[in-house]
Amino acid sequence: MDAPCMNKRPHLFLTGEKGIGKSTLLQKLLVGRRACGFRTVKAVEVYLGRTSLHLLRLDRQERPTEENFLCFCPPVPGGKTAEAFDRLGCEALAPEEAGEVLVMDELGAAEAGAEAFRTAILQALEGDIPILGVLQKADTELFHLVAEHPRVRLVEVRKENRDLLF
Repeated sequence: MDAPCMNKRPHLFLTGEKGIGKSTLLQKLLVGRRACGFRTVKAVEVYLGRTSLHLLRLDRQERPTEENFLCFCPPVPGGKTAEAFDRLGCEALAPEEAGEVLVMDELGAAEAGAEAFRTAILQALEGDIPILGVLQKADTELFHLVAEHPRVRLVEVRKENRDLLF
């Protein structure tokens, strides 16, 4: 993480295929750092019989609950996913106490329509806190806005390079 912070691109985002190890690498890069921001996780223990997606704030060391519920997997069309991302995501990107690094694990297609959250992400990219994130590989507007941002360094994690990155 130190190298990207020393140039014009202080923010590092990992991308790649599902299950390749992006979030695992992110966790290794965070060891010993005071992080704020969020991570999204799937859970089966909150709504029995259904897989749900939750946005967990790192500054609160949260676990999946009904309060941080985003949507069911797969998301239901016409649901309140955008509203949940706007509320929970914006709160996570404006922590009471800033960390050394702002984490966005992970950004993907489920955020479509969450305009306030997208605005908060773009504002954070202009900020002073280095960002370490995971960006789902997708042909979405949010993917392109983040990937092509002049302050973002995007690294694709692949089978051929993941052991070198770990």
